[in-house]
Amino acid sequence: MNNLNVLILEDELIIYVHLKKTLQKLGFKHVHIARDAQKAFEIASKTKIDILFSDIKINGDIDGIDAARTMQNLYKLPVVFITAYKDQEILLRASEVDFVGYLLKPYRVDELEAIINLTVAKYKLTMNKDNIIKINGYDFDKTNNKLFKDKQEIKLTKKEQLFIALIFNSKGSVVPYTVIDEVIWQGKLVTDNTRRTFLYRIKHKLVNLEFCVQKSLGILLL
Repeated sequence: MNNLNVLILEDELIIYVHLKKTLQKLGFKHVHIARDAQKAFEIASKTKIDILFSDIKINGDIDGIDAARTMQNLYKLPVVFITAYKDQEILLRASEVDFVGYLLKPYRVDELEAIINLTVAKYKLTMNKDNIIKINGYDFDKTNNKLFKDKQEIKLTKKEQLFIALIFNSKGSVVPYTVIDEVIWQGKLVTDNTRRTFLYRIKHKLVNLEFCVQKSLGILLL
């Protein structure tokens, strides 16, 4: 566990400080904190995150469920939800993410330790799975976020790499513009023209991929 990077997405000071201290006592030396989705995406773009603890209710336009779904699509990491709610509708939405389990506030240390052991086991299983997605002659390596065509790596910018990870892992589902903007531009002002230009370059570089742009909603890889 010493080498695993853990990210806590939580905006309550008491909760994330206590959770961080508990994780460190259990042997996790690399524990990162984000108080909103934008900061979580920024940290994950610079540091390989292995496990995510995410509160369901967080500040910002993107809640903990959508942030966790995006992080999982990008990096294929195990997710543990933190929540103060037993609301069935919220838990049903959370079930759309392949999460290991959830901690109900206030949680006990023994509950946390049990779910950590389960999460580490899930992490090891995830690392052993086939990490290649094949679409229209392209091979996407989910582990390293690299794209290949005829076994040759396609050179992508950092923004293009993040976009391809989002779109490949969400094939058949619309990736919302809110998520695309936060992950790729990380809080910077994004215009429709910026998005169009970016997508035009992607299409020009990856001619065999078919994208469906849904106005005001997001982008779908067919």
